[in-house]
Formats: sequence, C-alpha cells, structure tokens
Amino acid sequence: MGKDPLDLLGDLPDWPGSTPPKNRKTAKYSSKIAIDKYNGAKPVIYKINGVDRPMFSVGKLAKALGRKADTIRIWEHKGWIPRATYRTPPPRGEQLPGKVIKGRRLYSQEQVDFLIEALEKYDIHDTRSPDWVELRSHIQHNWPKA
Repeated sequence: MGKDPLDLLGDLPDWPGSTPPKNRKTAKYSSKIAIDKYNGAKPVIYKINGVDRPMFSVGKLAKALGRKADTIRIWEHKGWIPRATYRTPPPRGEQLPGKVIKGRRLYSQEQVDFLIEALEKYDIHDTRSPDWVELRSHIQHNWPKA
C-alpha cells in the first residue's frame, strides 16, 4: 500500500472533454500576458493611394492600447493625440437629420505602434506615476504622419 491512489489517474485533465471550463481559472489559461503586441486587435487592409495598408479603427486602437474607444475619442478631442489621418468613406444618404457623417476614424499601423511604445515609455498604465505632460509633448513632436 505504498502507492498514491491518484497515481492511477495518470495525466488525465481536471475536466472532461477537450475544452476547458470558462468559469474556472487554471494556470494555463489565467495568464495576463498579451498574446501579441496588439492585444488581439487585428488591422483591416484598406487601399490608400493604390497601396494596401493595414489600418485600425478607433475600437481596434482602443483594444490594442487596453483602453475604451471613448477614451481615444476624448484624447483626440482634447488634442492629446492628433486627429485621425484617414477615414472610411461616409455612408450614403442622410443618417441623422442635420448631422454631417464623416466616416470612421482610421489609424495606420505606424501610429498604433507609436502610441503603444509611448504609453509604455511614460508609464501611463501605472496609476501611481503616469507622466501625462511628457507623453503629450512626445506625441505632438513625434507623431507619425501616415
């Protein structure tokens, strides 16, 4: 009787089937590390001046930065980041009476990469010591044009 009875189960998983449960965290699935540098946000390819370019909408940019889309719009409205260089074509016809529809904001992959690096450089994710003044200055002077 020197053997542990659990050794008989071998390498069986903690759950039946091949799909792990969604309501239980395990060491394999609870990691906070991002899968990729864009946090799962995938760019959409748009043809700009005859060249295919990966572009991010406001929502995809927000996902890549770990923020909400409203936050990105506020940053743009306050002038903390420049206005979007590109937009999708506006929808045809009048959507809302008296409102001019411009199309969705689009940010280039270079602009998204720049923002990700800038937020990391100035510790914006650290709530104790973010450097907002230096971040805004850095963005104003070094923003990629396209």
